Amino acid sequence: MPNLPRIDLRRGVVEPVILMISRRQVEEHDVASVVAGLKLFTATREDAWRYRGQMSLVVDGYGEDERELVDIEQVRVFLCAMELQWPYWAFFLNQVDDSLKILGSCVCGVSFPGGGAVEIDRRALLQFLQRGFDGLNMLFDKHGFAEQELEWMSRGLVDVLGIDT
Repeated sequence: MPNLPRIDLRRGVVEPVILMISRRQVEEHDVASVVAGLKLFTATREDAWRYRGQMSLVVDGYGEDERELVDIEQVRVFLCAMELQWPYWAFFLNQVDDSLKILGSCVCGVSFPGGGAVEIDRRALLQFLQRGFDGLNMLFDKHGFAEQELEWMSRGLVDVLGIDT
């Protein structure tokens, strides 16, 4: 079979939204305030559709820290809790920057030797991906979005996370 060119199905960012998580929120493990703010994005069909794939994950306040975010245990713990409490991350986080990779590394990593290196647990990665698909399906069912868009978002998610299909 000849090598066919890959088609990038990931949607570009046209109306960026920054999910800004402060160091204070991380240190106080204030996941509730972050999740409460995120609920606004799912409230209406129009808002959900408008901001699909437009969100960038930013953890602020660690600029002076030499470590990568994934190397900071408090950040990992916070993002793991947020991912479990907010099932719609796969719908809203963009597939262009490192937002999904940061979240996935924090949630699925089993070893963090430093410098941003992460040893990923494949089983945890597949569970993370399944939760992402579940969140996508919930929003598509809730708002009656087109099935074709669900397929594109799902393929993009698999691609950006580097899952072999």
